[in-house]
Amino acid sequence: MRNFSKAILVASAALCLNLSAFSQNVSFSVQNVTVKEAMEQLKKTSGYSFVFSSSDVDTSKKVSVSGQNSSIQDIIQQILQGQNGLDYEIQGKKIIVKRQLTGTSNSHNKKKVTVKGKVLDVNGEPIIGAAVKEVGTTNGTVTDFDGNFSFEADVQGTLEVSYVGYKIKKLKIEADQMLAVTMEEDAELLDEVVVIGYGTMKRSDLTGAVTSIKTADITATPTTNALKSLQGKVAGLDITQSSGQPGATASLTMRGNRSLNADNQPLVLVDGIDYGSFVDINPTDIESIEVLKDISSTAIYGTKGANGVILITTKSGAKGQKTRIDVNAYISIKNKAKYPRMMNGLEYAQLKREAYRTTNAANPDEYMDDALIFNAEELEYLEKGYWVDWQDLLLGTGITQNYKVAVSSGNDKTQFYLSGNYMGQTGVVIESKNERYQAKANVTSQVTPWLHVTADVNASHNIRKGGSFATGKDNPIWIAMNYSPTMQMMDGNNYAKDPINSIASNPVGILRLQGGETMTDVFTGHVDLRFNLAKGLTFTTTNGVDYYDAKSYSFSSKRVNPSNSMGNSDTYRMMLQSSNNFTYMGKWNKHSLTSTAVYEVTKYEERLMNISGKNLLTESVGWWDASMAQSRDVSNGIQNWALVSGVTRVMYNYNDRYQLTGTFRADGSSRFSKNKWGFFPSVAAAWTISNEKFMKNVKAVQDLKLRASFGIVGNQAIDPYSTLGLMTQTKYNFGTSSDYVGYWANDIATPELTWEKTRQFDVGLDFSMFNHRLSMSVDYFDKRTTDALLKKTMPNYKGGASYWVNDGEISNRGVDISLTAHLIQHKNFTWSTTVNRTYLKNRVEKLAGGENYYFFGSKPASGMVDEASIIKPGYAIGSFYGYIWTGLDESGKDTYQDMDNSGTIDGSDRRVIGKATPDFTVGWNNTLTYKNWDLNLFFNGAFGADRLNLARFTMASMVGDSRFITLREAYTDNFDKVGQSAIYPGLKVAGNNYQAVSTKWVEDASYVRLENISLSYNLSKKVTKFADIRLTLSCQNLFTITGYKGMDPVGTTFSNDNVDVDAGIDMGAYPTPRTFTFGVRMNF
Repeated sequence: MRNFSKAILVASAALCLNLSAFSQNVSFSVQNVTVKEAMEQLKKTSGYSFVFSSSDVDTSKKVSVSGQNSSIQDIIQQILQGQNGLDYEIQGKKIIVKRQLTGTSNSHNKKKVTVKGKVLDVNGEPIIGAAVKEVGTTNGTVTDFDGNFSFEADVQGTLEVSYVGYKIKKLKIEADQMLAVTMEEDAELLDEVVVIGYGTMKRSDLTGAVTSIKTADITATPTTNALKSLQGKVAGLDITQSSGQPGATASLTMRGNRSLNADNQPLVLVDGIDYGSFVDINPTDIESIEVLKDISSTAIYGTKGANGVILITTKSGAKGQKTRIDVNAYISIKNKAKYPRMMNGLEYAQLKREAYRTTNAANPDEYMDDALIFNAEELEYLEKGYWVDWQDLLLGTGITQNYKVAVSSGNDKTQFYLSGNYMGQTGVVIESKNERYQAKANVTSQVTPWLHVTADVNASHNIRKGGSFATGKDNPIWIAMNYSPTMQMMDGNNYAKDPINSIASNPVGILRLQGGETMTDVFTGHVDLRFNLAKGLTFTTTNGVDYYDAKSYSFSSKRVNPSNSMGNSDTYRMMLQSSNNFTYMGKWNKHSLTSTAVYEVTKYEERLMNISGKNLLTESVGWWDASMAQSRDVSNGIQNWALVSGVTRVMYNYNDRYQLTGTFRADGSSRFSKNKWGFFPSVAAAWTISNEKFMKNVKAVQDLKLRASFGIVGNQAIDPYSTLGLMTQTKYNFGTSSDYVGYWANDIATPELTWEKTRQFDVGLDFSMFNHRLSMSVDYFDKRTTDALLKKTMPNYKGGASYWVNDGEISNRGVDISLTAHLIQHKNFTWSTTVNRTYLKNRVEKLAGGENYYFFGSKPASGMVDEASIIKPGYAIGSFYGYIWTGLDESGKDTYQDMDNSGTIDGSDRRVIGKATPDFTVGWNNTLTYKNWDLNLFFNGAFGADRLNLARFTMASMVGDSRFITLREAYTDNFDKVGQSAIYPGLKVAGNNYQAVSTKWVEDASYVRLENISLSYNLSKKVTKFADIRLTLSCQNLFTITGYKGMDPVGTTFSNDNVDVDAGIDMGAYPTPRTFTFGVRMNF
């Protein structure tokens, strides 16, 4: 086996020797910068890094490089221009530069001899796969697993021996001698620089779990939401689109749900500033994204980083860059991907006939005449073959248009970047629209040798129109699924209501006449001043503002509802942040030290104002005149909070082998009464094993590093003033015709309430193989939340007074695996693949009140469905709590397991029957290139998650507000048609026990989806004569493999509250569309 493994290594090395540089086009431009700066910028832009001997390359030489959609070879040649005698070879993402000796490729009439030898390292160990060739020719070989080589060469020639990480060795060819070649280490690798909290560092020095996403990965999938582009690309980060509605946000969870009262969203920072309201930044304005997952990486952010941190770095001008204009445009066409098969009008009419005759089984002939079953309008529709296709009326084709122009430039001292963007969306559901206008400006300047200034401004204006699609009986999608197809659409000038089902108003009327509008204005900006105080010592002050203003309008018409109404609301938010840090970076001998001290202040204010009115005198002015309402209600409010933080972090590195990081953060929050301060330490260590001497003879593995971290972070996930005893207004008439206003306790004071704490442990292993052709990271994590913030209600208190306690424990354990491989690297064809996998186990360990204590989530449909989810020790957050369905009995009724053997089915028979959180998630991204063509395929999947399919339950049941069947399967495959093997009761059944929250309706939502496939073609400026052009055709959500019978297995909860507690309830969400996109990108 050992020899077989070595043979594989030798074969791989031989393959690498003979593979030429593959043709990948990049756009790259720098002016009058050093070779080293050009190499670093190319690494940042394209991911290519240089390996070379420091004695061969003059890295201080000034160069200018310009290439729009040029080949990587052209860019390399421009960087190395003027440095004669250099040659290079591309292996994966490594560019190996080496000195070239003068030789000749004409070996005609030259005397050939057999050259034999052995290649060793300084310790005398053989080097496997070293390249040995005759200088000036392509004649050569690679060493075997014992370091030996043998081939024929010119007796007067020169040998060149090379291997990654070693100096290139040259020696004269000698016949009839066994050459011994000893290689010396001397390679300079420009290591990738990653953004971390309050600074940057080389990836090789990291002690934490950090994933970097570059521009090409972000823009590979056309999307209007930058965070959605991370889906499946980061192990441990779960991203789901809350709905397919235009402008809908994405739900993010990193390494599990750790809190019962917070949204569990990670902290998102844009250029170091918390822009909570601006996470939908234009994806093409982003330079890179770093995802910080473990405690070592996030501890410096304290309570704000308790759920992980996402650092977004936006684009700026580059040094020496000529003026560049980028134009991006794409148009998308969207349609529904999946919809339940509902009965048409003829099937529904026949079912209605059977229902009437079955209900009146004693005298079925009485209902043989359709006039006794259908009203006049329905009879007219049936005679003409007309029926209402609710799916066709509500769903159509959506279009997205996205246009962006950016201008950037820079010299040695000052750089700038300007961009403007318009995005317009119409959804697949009628009357749903979203428009966004954005602008960005960034200026950086080295004002003096000791002062660097950065100013960045972002502004956006959004207009969103459409109804609400939250979980509930008012959701128009759910209503349409349960509405009769035989009814008439209009009743005079009004929208008709279903005569059979007692559910909400006409869904078409709701969307056309009761839609709302929300206008959002966001302004964010920051100014950074960096002072170089002394050698290695800097002081940086960053001051930012996040301004948010949202105006919402709603209207309800008497043409749809029994009464009309209007509403206006205005929400204003302002967050100010000032961050000041001293950073010292020093290096002496084998030691290096980076120390950071931070003082940070965040202040937040929110103001609310609402006015609503009922029974409008006229509908002609819509929501614009509240004085037209006969009854009005006005409310307003304000809340403030502040957070003061002090941080210190020390990072030590010894000889590039041993790294140690220690962080301590103190946070003071105004949200707590007495226990305002929380103290959160962390420590991390890393061992770069591959740099040890005993690893020099191990050639199969590179960049081998072992990491471990442990620490504590806090959480202040309560509203301001929550620990105070608040009063609330109430009314009572005391038996009279007038209401008298008074106040009573709403919240009970809890001054002793303190921080929720999460202890995190992480151990990880990083390594590469086959000269970096294969890279892999594996992390095990264990997160345990204690003193969980729980809200309880005082029993037997009429007002339902609530209060907060620190009593609960939640754990999240799992494994993250990331693997990247450059499978094929040929001159004209390449294939690279990345796989990210996460296994997660979420569990509630303890709640206030003991192991038998629990509390429910919300009721998704009052009167039809009880509380569907439960928080209970021993089970995951978002577990479904219901009955175990055991089939139909001989009479066709639903039966359930009697868990307590009481002889009756009641609440005591409910058990945990599923969970919304997946056990295992995977993302698989593939990039293939052939000459000027690029093909990207991205698959995403999840396994072990369940969904409660309430949409299917109501369509197949006759209960509550849904009194008749609309699901085709429930008609064609019910008990009346196929007998006791059916899963649907028949129409003859009376008094059936319909239980929505049961294993009958909890379905396996495991899936694999082709999330994106895109094909691009690149045209260089040399061909077009005016610009580099990239044309792209792509499709999102092309197909999904799943056993789930609902519209989308991927969707989370669609309720407005309890985002994680109530996850996985499907009551007819806004469908996630299938999208076809054509885009063009031009660089001038």
